[in-house]
Parts: sequence; C-alpha cells; structure tokens
Amino acid sequence: MRDLKDKNILIIMPQFYSYQTKMREDLESRGAHPHFYNEEPDKTQFLILKNLGDIFHNEKIFDGFNKKLKNKILSEMPEEGYDYFLVIRGNVLSEQTIHELKNKALKSTGKSIYYSWDSFKNLRHKGEIGRLFDWRGTFDSVDAKESKLDYKLLPLFYSDEFDANRLPLEGKLSAEQTDEVFDYVSVSAFFPFRYRYFKAFKKANPDKKLCLKIYLDPKVYRGKKLKDPKLVKDLDMDIISFEPFSPDEIRDMVKNSKAVLDLAHEQQQGLTMRTMETLGIKRKLVTNNIYLRDYEFYNETNDLIFTDLSSKADKAEQTGDYSEFILPGEEWLNKPYLENEEVRQKYSIHAWIDNLFN
Repeated sequence: MRDLKDKNILIIMPQFYSYQTKMREDLESRGAHPHFYNEEPDKTQFLILKNLGDIFHNEKIFDGFNKKLKNKILSEMPEEGYDYFLVIRGNVLSEQTIHELKNKALKSTGKSIYYSWDSFKNLRHKGEIGRLFDWRGTFDSVDAKESKLDYKLLPLFYSDEFDANRLPLEGKLSAEQTDEVFDYVSVSAFFPFRYRYFKAFKKANPDKKLCLKIYLDPKVYRGKKLKDPKLVKDLDMDIISFEPFSPDEIRDMVKNSKAVLDLAHEQQQGLTMRTMETLGIKRKLVTNNIYLRDYEFYNETNDLIFTDLSSKADKAEQTGDYSEFILPGEEWLNKPYLENEEVRQKYSIHAWIDNLFN
C-alpha cells in the first residue's frame, strides 16, 4: 500500500455519489490529509452557464467559477503547501487556474496528477489539460491507446461495500435466503435508451426473476413531461422509481442476485463503476459494452455481451418478437463463478489509489 502518511493532498473532482467519501476514507486511513473541492458549479448553475456559453459562443463563461475556486483553495491551503495535486475530470477548469494552483499551492517537490473517468469526447477540454500534469490516466481504453499525451489506462474501482471478501459468507447467500435471489438485477439512472431496453428485457424474460430499477429524478420527469410527453407517458412503475437508491440498497440488491445487467451508453468505451462493483462482489455480468473484452478479467463463464440493442429494439417493437432480448437461463446462471482473486484485487479502491499516487 502506498505510504501517504502526513501528505497534504489537494483534490478537485466531481461530487459524484459517495466517491469523494470513499476516497477520503482510504486516504485518511493511510495518514494523509486530503482537501476536496468540487470541479464544477452545482448542476443548475452549471447548466445555465453552459447554455449561455453555447448561445453566445463564450469560451470564458466559467472564468468566474474558476477565479472563485482558485481563491478559495489558496486561502484554505496548508501553510507548507500540498504534496499532491489531483484533478479528476476537471471539465470546466481553465489552464490558468491549473497553472496558478501548481505554482502557488503545490510544493516544488510535489506531484500533479490528472485522471479522467469520462471519455475525452464528453469533456470540454477533450483531455488536452492532461499535458499540464506530471502523470495522466484515463478509465477509457480507447482514449489511452489513441492519445498522444501518454495517458495510462486505469479502470475504475469497487469500494469496500462491494468487496465479496468483506461481506458475510463472502457475499454468498445462506440456504434460507435462496428464495429471495434475483436472477438479474440492474439499478441505474434514467436515460430513454435504458428505459426502452429494460422494457424489452422484461417482456422477453417472464420466466426469470428480474429486478430492473431506474431512478428518474422528479425534476427531470417534469421537464420531459413538458418537452416530450410521449417519452414519459404510461411509465412502467415496476421499473421507474422517483426515489434514489442508496449505495447500501444497491449493494444489497446486487448481493441478492445471480447476475447484474449493466447497460452503458451505446458509444461508451470505458467500463462503468457498476461493472467494477460486479467484479468486486463476484457476480456474473451482462452488458452492452463491447470493450469489456479488452480486460484481463473478462471470461465467458462470468461475462456476456449483448450488441446492437438499438436495432434489436427497433425490430422487436415492429414485429412484437422480443426473442433477441432473452437473457441466459439457469445453465449459465448456475455455472460456478470463475474466480481469480489476484486479478480481482487489482480493481479495489485501495489498488486504484495506489496507482494514482504511485
């Protein structure tokens, strides 16, 4: 484990689920002193500024946020400065802000680190700010291969809550619990494509125990009801939830399943956090991410990839034949999970932080 005792660490990153908390817990357990700052304004302000910037072609629309963030960091920094400066994603950070923080907040012997847990095409800076840092990594295998900035591939992680070895009976269910097991579980945020595919999987698999849940933010629902009422008409409330699921609820649903269904964006190249959590908790995985095959832990005993779901959904909705959405049955589900503990441990949050601060 990387020794970070008494190291001051400046971290600018998204406030995304509980990942800041998980990172803080690991770093503080090593004796480090992490200081976290959010990489963007709150969601409402961000969308307002982004839309104004797009309308008026103003590339400096986030300058005010950058100045405020920089001044806050400099006013709160430890007197001796930071040993590490880590930026995760940094979607609206300006080069000037990064330069000033490196010059004024980072020790002369300190190290700057950039990590992207989003594909470059989704970022305002397209990954170019990585050149300002001593080390740069990405979760996206294609970006790592194609970038000329020597990006290292560093997939995401699973936290301790999804570590099978830390769960009772290593995450396995007792005989009394087997009646409660789901064949497939999926818990995710609302996107029209995902809701469409969930309905197709539900129609195609009446013989299986499915737990397919999508969280639809009530604000998003009201907005879509006004802009595109057909999209949210007659919602399947067995799938849709207006209440978010806590990390513990998600963990328990996954634990009480045989396999996880994870549907990423059609063009997504990097592996999702849910994929890593499925690996951590030793459950089988069905996904539409073809890039899963690029990773050392992929094997057909544990993993299955569905392709061309959009065209398959078009065909199914036209013909009423949903057979291409039939999920594997008992033969695959009940085949023993193929374990490789040495490989699995490489993807824990502790190994991920070791790699970041190596």
